[in-house]
Amino acid sequence: MEDWSGDQGYFRVTPGKQPRSKRPVVLIVFLAVVFIGAVCWLALNYDGFVAAEDAIAERPVMDASPISEKTQTPTANPTNTKTPITNVATPQPTTNGNQHLFGVIVFAARENGNSHLWYYVPGEPTAIRLTTGQWDDRDPSVSPDGSSLAFSSRRDGNWDLFTLDLKTGEIRRLTATMGYEGKPAWSPDGKWLAFEAYYDGNFDIWLLPVDGEGEPYRLTTAPSLDLSPIWDPTGRRIIFSSNRTGNFDIYAADLDNIEDRFLNITETDDYWEGNPRLDISGEKLAYISSQSGMNRVVIQDLSETSSIPRDIGQGILPEWSPDGSSIAVVQRYPYDSQIISYNIENGGGLPLSLLVQGEIVGIDWYSTVEKDFRIMPGPISEEPTSLYDRIIETPVPDGGRNSLIKLVDLSAPKPLLSDQANEAFESLRNRVARELGWDFLANLDYAFVGITDPLPPGYSFDDWLFTGRAFAFSEAIARAGWVELVKEDVLGNTYWRVYVRSRYQDGSLGEPMRDYAWDFTGRIQGDPTAYDHGGALKEHIPDGYYIDFTSLAADFGFLRQAALHNWRTYYPGSRYTEFALTDGLSWEDAMLELYPRASILTPTPFKTPTPTPTRTPWPTSTPWWWRALTPTATMTASPTATTTPTPTQQQ
Repeated sequence: MEDWSGDQGYFRVTPGKQPRSKRPVVLIVFLAVVFIGAVCWLALNYDGFVAAEDAIAERPVMDASPISEKTQTPTANPTNTKTPITNVATPQPTTNGNQHLFGVIVFAARENGNSHLWYYVPGEPTAIRLTTGQWDDRDPSVSPDGSSLAFSSRRDGNWDLFTLDLKTGEIRRLTATMGYEGKPAWSPDGKWLAFEAYYDGNFDIWLLPVDGEGEPYRLTTAPSLDLSPIWDPTGRRIIFSSNRTGNFDIYAADLDNIEDRFLNITETDDYWEGNPRLDISGEKLAYISSQSGMNRVVIQDLSETSSIPRDIGQGILPEWSPDGSSIAVVQRYPYDSQIISYNIENGGGLPLSLLVQGEIVGIDWYSTVEKDFRIMPGPISEEPTSLYDRIIETPVPDGGRNSLIKLVDLSAPKPLLSDQANEAFESLRNRVARELGWDFLANLDYAFVGITDPLPPGYSFDDWLFTGRAFAFSEAIARAGWVELVKEDVLGNTYWRVYVRSRYQDGSLGEPMRDYAWDFTGRIQGDPTAYDHGGALKEHIPDGYYIDFTSLAADFGFLRQAALHNWRTYYPGSRYTEFALTDGLSWEDAMLELYPRASILTPTPFKTPTPTPTRTPWPTSTPWWWRALTPTATMTASPTATTTPTPTQQQ
């Protein structure tokens, strides 16, 4: 930009005398020239101004304030919305050469405390972000013509459905309820969305006209969990997962048959089946088959009535390639995820391997053949900042050791953590309290444990609690019924996904659970099978709203610890309460932050003999002192949302 002042400008004033009589004339002539030029410029650009004003008038505008008046029925008249933004930058459409060969994968992954949408062209080195913000976006589903992306989001406080126009970046809201809506799936003609919804303590499948011209239609009404709907290519069947017979199977709903609408496709007794996906022909069905926490991807040929499912490998969230030659799946490891592919036909497909530092929570793979592939991201807010600032309160000299910092307003045998971990813990504690509505981490069974202090028998000496970088939340909270555990077997080890019940059960905090929780008490109730397996699945999936504490803790660097190999016969070995901020360090390096090497080479920890495996893991009643501290009055309240409309079709 030119500098028009001082000696740098074009209007530099040269010292010297000038006749006074000429200055007013020169000024008047100059102003007249400027005025005439401005008038001419405005006349030439008038049409452009009118077009710009018309465009601004037609631009959808969203009220960024939380919606206070929400009904229990999905809103059939969508509200055109624009994501609330704090720093506007003009997004640029993205194109790529490989997409016409391999299509595009859109997925949702957690990053820095929230889940957001990304897209990835197979063969490229990286994925590109589509959305960001202080909320969760997930469950992406691309329309058949490739122009729009449907997804679920809690950007307005509750889980609702939205669409992102991939050509303009416009974000549009489709539902506004106090309940939960997720897993949208497009009909083949692009006019309807099937989705799962949680109202009044029950999961059902609903159908929603995308244009808002018509009422939403409730497809299922059984008192069961009906989840993850998809359409077949004809548009006359909905495939979904349901536990209406007591075990999750894959079902088909015939939209043209009212009398006998539902067909159980898989009908197995010992396996949990979910996340169905059809190939482009509609004849091959891929889904997850799970037993004892191990998830396998299987394919079943629907064109043959006696077809035997074929196991193709381990993974979750299967998605067919556009040509049907391969399947992309998500491999979840203890602390990150990876998208890989399995070839179904010999020599078909492109091998995939995209490592994501976080959990993947939704995926779609669609074709861009004969489509104008130009993705315009939605309005982007400021890039997410760090979840916390690490402050070293006591500077560590070269070769020195970290200090232990006392945790404020916290109950634990030793309320201390390493100077390297205290800010991360306090930030996690505050975030969890906001999302739950109560202070879950105010009471810990363990924070820092001294090198000579006792841990429960059966723990190994190289436990992270000795490093000052780990904590174990209060087991009494789980015994009181506020924590649910889902068993996950990863790479030969058993891990636990921890869900904590939110204080308010109206849909404003947390989300409903979709998996059966583990019951450790099953092993002491006379069932030999449960005894051998260290417990059993609970009979029913817990009702209500929970947060995934395991994912949230990982956002702040605190990673769950694998159960000890004796957990089936000795309950403390489950270690489901323990999380550690490893920062990529080995246990020995973490110990050297606190102790001289000689101390950890010659340990003298307190150990006791391992007791017999008949010890009762759970108390028979909750202590009075815990009931007095627990927010039971509001946590057990029923949802306040209004009743769902009378179903059009009973079953």
